[in-house]
Amino acid sequence: MKSLFALLAICTVVNLCAQGHDSSTASIPGISFMKGRWVGKQEFNTGGAPMVGEATDNVAEAIGGRYLEEKLSTSLPGRKASDTRHFLTFDEKSGKYRAWWFNDTSVAPTELSGELKDGKLILMTEDNGKSPVLRATYEKVSDSQFKWTLAMKRGADWQELFHTVYMRGPER
Repeated sequence: MKSLFALLAICTVVNLCAQGHDSSTASIPGISFMKGRWVGKQEFNTGGAPMVGEATDNVAEAIGGRYLEEKLSTSLPGRKASDTRHFLTFDEKSGKYRAWWFNDTSVAPTELSGELKDGKLILMTEDNGKSPVLRATYEKVSDSQFKWTLAMKRGADWQELFHTVYMRGPER
């Protein structure tokens, strides 16, 4: 009797946890162009001397296909390569794309949201009055190339901090 009762309890918990969750792979519409291994040059525009780094971006489905995970790294002469992870998804309730960026220089992720416009994924941080507002743009150039740009809001204008043009790299 105890075994039957335990089995019933387990089934109830599993059923409650599964309610409202589709067990099939979720779709992330419009941004599959990002999937793959990419290499490119990252050009920094931060007001000082121009800098160009060697960049890699490996993008694959993650966490049951509900996210795209980007593993990014940029190498600048005389510096250690950066280590960055981006997780992107589509929130059907809000109709917005959402992203969480983790990097090796911050203790908390940067959160962004946005939409797909004219084939470009445009994500922005929230204007909270404390941190700079950032805008990231992912743009498909061709099947073998995409561009990623990061800009910061300065008053009514946007200052491009850097952009990377990626070419499809060798598959492993």
